[in-house]
Amino acid sequence: MVVAPAPAGFDQSSLMLMGAAARSIEAAGALDSILTLALRHANERIAFERPIGKFQAVQHNLARLAGEVAAAMTAAGSAADAIAHARAFDDAVFLEVAAAKIRCAEAATEGAAIAHQVHGAIGFTKEHILHRFTLRMLAWRDDFGNESYWAAALGNRVAARGADELWPLLSSR
Repeated sequence: MVVAPAPAGFDQSSLMLMGAAARSIEAAGALDSILTLALRHANERIAFERPIGKFQAVQHNLARLAGEVAAAMTAAGSAADAIAHARAFDDAVFLEVAAAKIRCAEAATEGAAIAHQVHGAIGFTKEHILHRFTLRMLAWRDDFGNESYWAAALGNRVAARGADELWPLLSSR
């Protein structure tokens, strides 16, 4: 193992931003995987002589899950892109990462509930893979600051800039 000093300019704030972005990307990937598992299960599981995926309530829940996946993937991808192309971790990068961390944590909560509802009790069993994704995804919500931490930090950053600066910050992205 090699230990070296952190590069110049790398501080706790940089670590939090990069860690939050990484956890957001991981959560988005886990959400995509649980959507695939839920869709497969809904098409394979038979109840009342037809796949449960044919029931309107299940279809509605799967559509909600797909929406959560899309939102998380978009937010996480945007944060990763902002970091990859940034010369410095400015307000624009902070906005992207904070929004991704908040949205992916919300999607993880909602997505895990939906996926487990579609799977029923089997998703919690040791033999089924679903819980491996959902438990980790739910734990990642707290790594590098939970959604409350990022919401408060984002609110403080926006409030410090003043009301006249909110729209220019949002529209610059």
